[in-house]
Amino acid sequence: MTDPKKPPSLRTLGAPSKPDATAPERSEADQTLATKATEVLKQEFDKALALKEKLAGEAAAGSEEKGRDARTAEKLRSLVASLEGMSRFAIAMGLLTPAENRAVWAEYMGKGLYEGWR
Repeated sequence: MTDPKKPPSLRTLGAPSKPDATAPERSEADQTLATKATEVLKQEFDKALALKEKLAGEAAAGSEEKGRDARTAEKLRSLVASLEGMSRFAIAMGLLTPAENRAVWAEYMGKGLYEGWR
């Protein structure tokens, strides 16, 4: 006899693992550009997290008090879409590898980039 089927369950993903591959070999100039691209991308992620905190404060204050609706989720989605575009551009230009890009995203997801979304 076979075991009864398990009921379907939600698959959960573990924490991102460190890549096994070594960093790509780059010239000094290319490495400088990659470092700068990573720094700029991280600055934009920091701005996104700061805006998220500000929007959370606005939502807590209430729309009647401010005179407008926070629409937090829409603003955050728009901002994250911009970050995705920046990431794709950096990869397309050869400034970052997909693994380096994933590492930046994983870092900021760990800092709560997507927490609180509906």
